[in-house]
Amino acid sequence: MAIQHPANLLEVSGAIMRKWIIFFGVISLLTGLMSGCAKKEKAEAKKENVSVVKIHWVVGSAPTRKYEIAGFYKDPSSKGIVVEPDMRSDNPKAILSMIESGNPPDLFSIYSPADMLLYMEKEALLDLSPYMRRYKLDPGNFWTALKPYMQYKGKVYGFPSNCSPFVLFYNKKMFDESGILYPNKHWTWKDLLEAAKKLTKKDKKTGRYTQFGLLSEDPDMFIWQNGGWYYTKDGKKCIINSPEAKWAFRWYYDLRFTHNAMPTPSEVQSLSAHGGGDGSLNLFAAEKVAMFIQGRGMVRILRKNKILDWNIAPVPRGKHKVTKIVSRTYAIPRNCKHKYEAFKFLNYLIGPGQYIIVKSGDGIPSRISMCNSKEFLLDKDFPEEDRNKIYLDEMIYARAPEYSPYVSEIEANRIWQEEINLCWNKKQSPDETLNKIAARINKIIQQNLAKKKQK
Repeated sequence: MAIQHPANLLEVSGAIMRKWIIFFGVISLLTGLMSGCAKKEKAEAKKENVSVVKIHWVVGSAPTRKYEIAGFYKDPSSKGIVVEPDMRSDNPKAILSMIESGNPPDLFSIYSPADMLLYMEKEALLDLSPYMRRYKLDPGNFWTALKPYMQYKGKVYGFPSNCSPFVLFYNKKMFDESGILYPNKHWTWKDLLEAAKKLTKKDKKTGRYTQFGLLSEDPDMFIWQNGGWYYTKDGKKCIINSPEAKWAFRWYYDLRFTHNAMPTPSEVQSLSAHGGGDGSLNLFAAEKVAMFIQGRGMVRILRKNKILDWNIAPVPRGKHKVTKIVSRTYAIPRNCKHKYEAFKFLNYLIGPGQYIIVKSGDGIPSRISMCNSKEFLLDKDFPEEDRNKIYLDEMIYARAPEYSPYVSEIEANRIWQEEINLCWNKKQSPDETLNKIAARINKIIQQNLAKKKQK
């Protein structure tokens, strides 16, 4: 047997070693690839199995809804949440039916303090106070006038995303053509009436009014400004027939039937049929009305008319400085399935989502800090809307619609509408109208108080 040289042995050993290294390297690579594929497959499987929570959101129809949902999906808090809007069930009757059947929405809208009471009497709403603490929401950052839309017996049950204090919209061109100075913060009812009479126009040939000086859809603000109220503070009596309320309502009535400076309901319909658009909101945009008392939600309609030259002023004052506010609050049912996820979406709507309110003109944000932002006070896309601070100034004097816990809002509104229609048709005087409204509502209040005592 031939003995090989040590150098040759080293060469052979090295060759064998290199082969094994290559072999194990290939095995290691293959193992790594297989392991990586397995991990990827597991990750994909895990991704596929991630549970998605679907939020049932009952809300009114509006162009901003799709932007609110799209904005939420861009927010990190939306992970694993899908929002399903329901715009067909947006009324208390339908919502209460869903809650009582055990199939409630996760988030829904409430449009008045009276409706808030309706849900509270059923103990249907979730107390949001713990969520406020968790998300460090400052209740002082919401307008004081919104408390009736948010609170019940000291606890928070809803958060508004927007609100609309009423201001005076005016057509600058109509004022210029009539040689009238624009409204300002010093205007009183007397100034409003004189301007409204001068701005009202009539066709001499047909005798038909073609333009009115003012449109205000309800007398609430005038009644409050004159010291009147609908109810006593405890809600146990309707006092809409007080001397203060009667005087203000007669003044409001005379705008229509004595001075002819404000259209009657039938004249509103007539103007709408002759190019005034659909309903009273469009009369100002169609330049059929020179002044309109309304909230900032009106801006969405006005922006459609690119040639309309308009601006806003504070509402003229009476004995007291008061304006009206309307709002929408979002609440979570106590028995809903996805409370935590619903509040995440709600927190977005009252947080970053309020920039959509700022841009759209759909009222003003409910949070004071957002209202004071430069984006709201002067929007670069709408530089002509340079008096937005007036909305904020008016919020100090804003008052939510009145209600009594002893009569349903539906019943009270029905009585009001029935009697007021008789008044507009001149079948009864303004004083008789308020007397009848008070008598009918007080009868229901007394019946309900008696039932409560029996319990």
